[in-house]
Amino acid sequence: MTAELTKSVETALSAFNEYKGLVEGIKTKQNTIEGKVDAIDLSKFDKLEKAMGDAIDLSQKAQAQAKAAEDQQKSLEANYKLLEAELSGVKTALNRVPAGSSEDKGKEASEKRNKLFNEFSRTGSENRESFREYLEKRAVADPEIKALSVNSDVSGGYLTMPEMGGVIQTRVFESSPMRQLATVTSIGSDTYEVILDNDEASSGWVGETTARTTTGTPTVGKLTIYVNELYANPKATQKILDDAGIDMEAWLAQKVSDKFARDEATAFVSGNGVNKPKGILSYDAGTTLASQQIRQVNTGSASTFLYDGLVDLQNALKEPYQTNAVFLIQRASNSFLMKIKDGEGHPIFNMTFDKNLGVQPTIMGKPVWFAADMPAVTTNALAMVYGDIRAAYQIVDRSGIRVLRDPYTDKPNIGFYTTKRVGGGVVNFEAAIIGKIST
Repeated sequence: MTAELTKSVETALSAFNEYKGLVEGIKTKQNTIEGKVDAIDLSKFDKLEKAMGDAIDLSQKAQAQAKAAEDQQKSLEANYKLLEAELSGVKTALNRVPAGSSEDKGKEASEKRNKLFNEFSRTGSENRESFREYLEKRAVADPEIKALSVNSDVSGGYLTMPEMGGVIQTRVFESSPMRQLATVTSIGSDTYEVILDNDEASSGWVGETTARTTTGTPTVGKLTIYVNELYANPKATQKILDDAGIDMEAWLAQKVSDKFARDEATAFVSGNGVNKPKGILSYDAGTTLASQQIRQVNTGSASTFLYDGLVDLQNALKEPYQTNAVFLIQRASNSFLMKIKDGEGHPIFNMTFDKNLGVQPTIMGKPVWFAADMPAVTTNALAMVYGDIRAAYQIVDRSGIRVLRDPYTDKPNIGFYTTKRVGGGVVNFEAAIIGKIST
């Protein structure tokens, strides 16, 4: 019994010693770890912890964005397939002959097409799509609409064709630059009066005791420019105004305005003064200012311009008007000037460059202006004007272009009664000289 107890005590004591050694080993390791931990800067743990947290957040956001992009791609693919199916159905419907072939059904389809084109012309397309795309989109609701078709003619039907280019090809008309060269004044009455100071005082030499007689007193004259009326009265049906793919009223207004400009320019050059301005070429030849005459100088040939004739023409103009003097000719007449050669066959006149006018033809050191209303070079023609046009010619505007829209007088036509009141005439008869082709 005693031996067994002794053995048990020894066994317990051995186990206690092992446990004590284990505890001491743990304490030793703990002391070692605590020493190392004390040597580490705890702020580094804080920075590391924050960086790891940020990285985790970014990773989660990237995963969320990738998931959203994937979902959006799947949605787009589904929508594309749906649209593709709808487009296939539309094409099938558009290629299908409309049900029924009676005249009434054809007329109804035409009216529907016209209505769609009118809507497209007025509202435009928010997505800048073509009319064909617009028609296909609208045809989903009404698949029997296949194309736009409207009868056409020169009165305006061309404007309602389905594939109109959007630009009207307009014929170019040449005119005369009289408004650019002359003096222009706006007035508030129907006449414009100019006081003419064409006379001069008289004087004389006398001796110290010689009697002084009365000398001549200068007189003045008056010139009246009357305002004339220019008009146009185009008409258009209400249907073409409603159905045209352009603003017909604005188009008509522009056409009339352009014609007015050409008509008045013609009158400023060659008008006879009867219900229109009196042109610069319409005055009698001579040098008597009181009789309202303009001097004419022969060019020296019955078929062309000659250099000697041009010299005579230029030197016939008084010096005060030479500074602003220009030549006014028809464009075709410029070829006669460019072909004038010296004794060795070299052209005398050449084109010179002016930064304000572009390539400006000049002769005798003066600009040449082209006026379509000037006569061509032929026998006895007044083919050239040389002088200070601004000092010589006066243009008078009473009112601008006015348009009276009349939908009542000639139904179903709409009238656009357009008027302009303008006058013109020479006010300084020595400021310009006319070059005349010889007989």
